[in-house]
Amino acid sequence: MNEEMQAVEMTIGQAEHKIAQGDKWQTLLANPLFEELVTKDYLGDDAVRLAMNLKPDGENDIVNNFLMAKSVFSRFVGEKLNSREDALQALEEHKNLRAELGKE
Repeated sequence: MNEEMQAVEMTIGQAEHKIAQGDKWQTLLANPLFEELVTKDYLGDDAVRLAMNLKPDGENDIVNNFLMAKSVFSRFVGEKLNSREDALQALEEHKNLRAELGKE
């Protein structure tokens, strides 16, 4: 197998791994317990509670840190799902490239 084909095969493997990880995140997000405990409680109700505790005098370091943690986690999950979608597209492109290389 030539180097170019090896690189394509490695990229296909990486894309398949990202897709599998994204599928697991989608399954987790669809779980009613995750929805209740993480999405609704941690990212929803608790974030509102924290926001209600913001003080007008600017002494909000701890509250801001907790709100930032929620934001970072939410962004992390979103990036995992976006990565899955990108990997699906890349997988198709690399499979097409592999087919073309195999013809040469």
